[in-house]
Amino acid sequence: MIDDSRFDRQLVRTWLQVENVEFLEADSGTVGLARAREQQPDLILLDLRLPGWDGFETIHRLKDDPLTRSIPVIFLSSVQGTTEKAKGLDLGAVDFVTKPFDPVELRARVRAALRTKYLQDLLEQRAHLDCLTGLGNRHALEERLGTDWAACLRRGCPLAVLIADLDHFKWINDLHGHSAGDEVLRRSALTLRNAVRAGDFVARYGGEEFVVVAPDCNLAGAVVMAERFRVEIAATPVLFNGVSIEVTASVGVATTFDPVSIEPAEVLSRADRALYRAKAAGRNAIWAWEGDWKWPTSARPGWRASRAAGADGPAPTANGRAQAVRPS
Repeated sequence: MIDDSRFDRQLVRTWLQVENVEFLEADSGTVGLARAREQQPDLILLDLRLPGWDGFETIHRLKDDPLTRSIPVIFLSSVQGTTEKAKGLDLGAVDFVTKPFDPVELRARVRAALRTKYLQDLLEQRAHLDCLTGLGNRHALEERLGTDWAACLRRGCPLAVLIADLDHFKWINDLHGHSAGDEVLRRSALTLRNAVRAGDFVARYGGEEFVVVAPDCNLAGAVVMAERFRVEIAATPVLFNGVSIEVTASVGVATTFDPVSIEPAEVLSRADRALYRAKAAGRNAIWAWEGDWKWPTSARPGWRASRAAGADGPAPTANGRAQAVRPS
């Protein structure tokens, strides 16, 4: 609740106790906006008459900020006329409650707004989820990549992208059926989630491809995650209707230390090209795009991407491993 009247805030807090809600307070628009950005409440009760920013200016700033834009706002005011009410609704308010408050009406309007917010959140969540695997979908990936990219740019830290593709997935569908293929996708998604860090974002890119966005992660760290996933998925066959289905994956990795000179889509494209190299090298492998900078000797990752014995494709190097390359 954003209201400069301490009495009104205390009164509303008391009335809403029976609704089992957490009640936060601010006495001005500037403080309210800051708290809303930090706490992400499900509803804002906003007084029209405020010192400094009035209610109209406050809601304008709330709706102009991506972090608070989707929070519903109910105006609180002693205004009886329709002109200001209409202006408030046009600016994005979902309701208008007139002072002096009627506690029954206020609680009913708060409940209605919270129900609407819950349904909106549910729809938004489903719009960003892949229904089969529970991972983010392509739309969610685009949003998250842009957000993490901007954050890494501000902090001056690297960002890595991994693209993993299940090997011979069409063969799995053809041999065992699409229900088995769906189970392989679900199990692979879970394995990938367990292989990355808690703050990394995992999405289903389409078909049998998955993407990981890993902020503050260099090439060596990204390769460690990719190898953890590759080894685990190859070591754990998927059981479906009593049949053991062996699964392997190829992974392309790309990262950059200079987000200023490259767009997010480009690092995704580089990871995709690295994945193509992993496929061409025989599958069940990790290949990486090292980027356009020069790695210091002490920082160059000491890894080589292995592939399983018997995989098809070009022969490995003498020691049985394919070294990371910089695609042309």
